[in-house]
Amino acid sequence: MTLVKTKRAKVGSARCLFLGIGLLGLGLALPAHAVAEEEFLPIDEYIGPDGLTGDSIYQSMLDNRFESYGQKLVMRSGDQGGNFQLVEVGLKYKRYDPEKKGILSKTIAKYFEPQDIRHLGYLIINKQEGQDDQFVYRPSSRKVRRVNVRGESIMGTDFAFEDVVPPEFEDGTHHRMPDEDIEDRKAFVVTHIPNAATESEYSKLVIYIDKERFIPLRIWYWDNKRVLVKRLDADLSTITKYEGNNGADGKPHTVWIAERSSMKQLKTGNFTELEIADFEADPELRDRDFSQRQLTRSR
Repeated sequence: MTLVKTKRAKVGSARCLFLGIGLLGLGLALPAHAVAEEEFLPIDEYIGPDGLTGDSIYQSMLDNRFESYGQKLVMRSGDQGGNFQLVEVGLKYKRYDPEKKGILSKTIAKYFEPQDIRHLGYLIINKQEGQDDQFVYRPSSRKVRRVNVRGESIMGTDFAFEDVVPPEFEDGTHHRMPDEDIEDRKAFVVTHIPNAATESEYSKLVIYIDKERFIPLRIWYWDNKRVLVKRLDADLSTITKYEGNNGADGKPHTVWIAERSSMKQLKTGNFTELEIADFEADPELRDRDFSQRQLTRSR
């Protein structure tokens, strides 16, 4: 294999070893480089026989989505004490041509459940340059305020909005690692390093991407203290094909989606199961569907 030199930054191997012991105690398989690695940021990029780079693989993963969509997310959270919580969120997304308005995408999300926060909502305008515009509407105050939505938990679940709002290519750098298998599926492995301008709550993600359909099968998350904190696993039995009408080339577009996945906190063992209960491919969404006025509407 061929290795290409990139960035360098150090992290203590003792911390990695201690964390590895703790994760094994939770019954979780570690990523191949999590315990022994002494370099936190990738210093080598793997170049496989296919010649694909981290950038090209990551872009192909992003291409496996519609130009616009709507979905209802149902999240069931649990902890070691047997306590459970149900959260329902409606989310709409639209991709834009950055050359026209300097905007990459817009996302609006509103809570349906639990009842005490019904209609609370978030609006994220992902810009090509500079910090994104991010807003929250709280029905209790009836005011829209600027916030950093990316770091916010989805109502006490183990998912942050950053985990469900599609990442854009410009949000970070992408480094290919040696390929691995997830169960019986061949997977590319890409390390994603978020840019500072995104105000991400993560310092690194390692993403395992299905080679055939470019679906994220597993993601490991490191927080801004460079501690491995979460793991996302897609339910491979729920991978489903959806058909849309508005592909980037104007032709019908096929997208593969894992309809169920699970996020686990590695330190506490708390978990959240996520289900896409309803999905609409390529709806006709307008700019006003992503306005502050729409954010304050009760339906």
